Amino acid sequence: MILSYLLSGDFKTALINLLVLAFVVFCINPVHEYAHALAAYKLGDNTAKNAGRLTMNPIASFDLFGTLMFLLVGIGWAKPVPINPRNFTKTSRKVGTVITAAAGPFSNLLVAFLSALVIGAVYKFAPHTDLWVTVVQAFAVLIQINVMLAVFNLIPIPPLDGSRIAAGVLPDRIYFKFFQYDRIIRNALMGFMLLAMILRRFNIDLFFPIHWVENYITNGFIDLAFLIFGVK
Repeated sequence: MILSYLLSGDFKTALINLLVLAFVVFCINPVHEYAHALAAYKLGDNTAKNAGRLTMNPIASFDLFGTLMFLLVGIGWAKPVPINPRNFTKTSRKVGTVITAAAGPFSNLLVAFLSALVIGAVYKFAPHTDLWVTVVQAFAVLIQINVMLAVFNLIPIPPLDGSRIAAGVLPDRIYFKFFQYDRIIRNALMGFMLLAMILRRFNIDLFFPIHWVENYITNGFIDLAFLIFGVK
């Protein structure tokens, strides 16, 4: 994503995307993982807390390969939070699994909506300057990345959050049969992302369904923010 802007000579957009991406890696990803850990802790599972992951310290959630995927493909990940559904005391294992898995993507959608509110406030109250344009552009990228992370993580395949949501919804016999192929599915996902990185150089976007949903939700958040602030 950033590389394509650099190759096209759009250095300003490349810099904005790089700064926003750094913010996502060191601020938003920790929030995503903290949301998983906090939800599990509130439901009685201390696994993440005991592992030092009930924190928003970016070092604790930093994953080098996941960060490289952000740079090269535009979609990446942080270090997963360890959770043990057997420890849930406030709800059943299945319900607790769904709640803890959904907490991460929900945090991304919340950040995206708050970012849309910032854009709405800037449109409503700030004078139209070059700084105004840069702020709007930066928060628009922040919305897109957070929505993309939420949508991508909700895909029901390992190791994404959607697979754990599926675990809480599917009958056990189907779930366990599906996860017999966990390692194969994970490797296939990595291969798919590397293929997406290569084909992106030829303007072929393998993530176009995710980007379609991302654009739909992003525009919806901005439209709602404009409605709240009375921006026409």
